Amino acid sequence: MQIKKMDAPKDMQIGARFETKKHGYVTVIEYYNTHTVIVAFEETGNIRSITAAKLRSGQLTDRSVPPKSPLVGKQVESVKHGLLTIVQVESENIVVLENEAGEEVRMLLPAVQKLKEREESNINDEAPEMPTSLSALTKRNKKTKDVNSLLKKMLTDYGK
Repeated sequence: MQIKKMDAPKDMQIGARFETKKHGYVTVIEYYNTHTVIVAFEETGNIRSITAAKLRSGQLTDRSVPPKSPLVGKQVESVKHGLLTIVQVESENIVVLENEAGEEVRMLLPAVQKLKEREESNINDEAPEMPTSLSALTKRNKKTKDVNSLLKKMLTDYGK
């Protein structure tokens, strides 16, 4: 099925420039109808199809530019590299980090997430509460008591 080409409105002529909200300017390359307008991003050269309404309102994104990650700016501690700051999250799960000396370090996203989890677990691993008396030391929780009483009942009822 071929798309029927229509006459473009005055603001959608070939070569018309529109500003997007996040990715600079786009230029109209081809106008087919109100649902199909082919545009090119001026910064990256990426070509994309969009509706005329979204183009006019600037609501289009350049899919070749990776989205801003909430990880950017966070710091993680690495045994090998020391304190690292996340600078950028690239496509294909590659994270660009910078150490204290300003050197660039690249890691896979799962490795960085593991470093963050380890750091968070170290914060949560505070010293366990120590018992203050002999009775507190020998206290059992309710689940243990229930299991022990059930086991005792099974043993006494076994031969009956």
